[in-house]
Amino acid sequence: MTSLVETVLEIVVSISLGIVLKRLYILNESIGRKLLSLSLNILLPLIVFHSFVTVKISMNEALLPVVGLLINLSLLAIAYLVLESIEMSNARKGAFLLACSTLNIGIIGLPFISLFFNTEGVATASLIDIGNSIYVFAIAFLVASRFNPSKSERSLKSSVKNLLAQPYILSIIAGSIANLLRLDLPPQANELITFISLVNAVMMLIAAGVFTRLPRRSLLREIFLSIFVKILIGSLIGFAFAILLQLTPQATGVMIIVASLPPAFMTLVHASAENLDLEFASTLLGSMLAIGIPVIVFYGLFFSL
Repeated sequence: MTSLVETVLEIVVSISLGIVLKRLYILNESIGRKLLSLSLNILLPLIVFHSFVTVKISMNEALLPVVGLLINLSLLAIAYLVLESIEMSNARKGAFLLACSTLNIGIIGLPFISLFFNTEGVATASLIDIGNSIYVFAIAFLVASRFNPSKSERSLKSSVKNLLAQPYILSIIAGSIANLLRLDLPPQANELITFISLVNAVMMLIAAGVFTRLPRRSLLREIFLSIFVKILIGSLIGFAFAILLQLTPQATGVMIIVASLPPAFMTLVHASAENLDLEFASTLLGSMLAIGIPVIVFYGLFFSL
């Protein structure tokens, strides 16, 4: 329970720090965008490279990364259908789709899953996260690019070419090649990446705080719909995949928690890079964190009994 309290406190304190520093005029949205750019172009590529080098997948577990990607795509499709009933700008549509379809497994999910389901649950969630990472770092970029309001409509070939030039995509390719070649990183690399992951998580939470504002009454409908898609529909999608795969009760709990997790903080990075409505994206993220964490705790307690 101590680790659970520490995780929640770290998230709350880091986001609150961003809010306070903005109120004190120490940080502003321009600096917040630079923090997100630093994460996108330097820190995240290092973290992603390390993850793809070190992850080992057995044949029995090979389906879980595919399921992770299918969860993302299912949420994206449902969120797109929901958008048909809402009038909003392209900048907000892109932010809405990203918020509803990405999964924050690493920073939010794993600490809670570790608490309730121990190492076996963490292993299951980590394998699902491979598919989620491919979506978050690759397909989500294409989604964000598609709704960029400041660019003329680009062809799929142009979008893919731009995607492949992104540092974190190059790091996925390099990490996958290193994995296939069975290359081992020195022990010091693990310590460095652990430190970088901590710095990156805190930095992105502070950046989230910089862009966080109390939700306006005019946004309540959009917030409600995003929570409906991300948490309620996400839970049902996770349960459906658990039934199809005939998972154990514990693994079913992990699958449902993963599918209903709040959005990845990478949502803010994509929103910033592609000129989407960053304030709206941050509002959705903050709202789903506030609702999603209690739901995660409920699922954890229910399935770990």
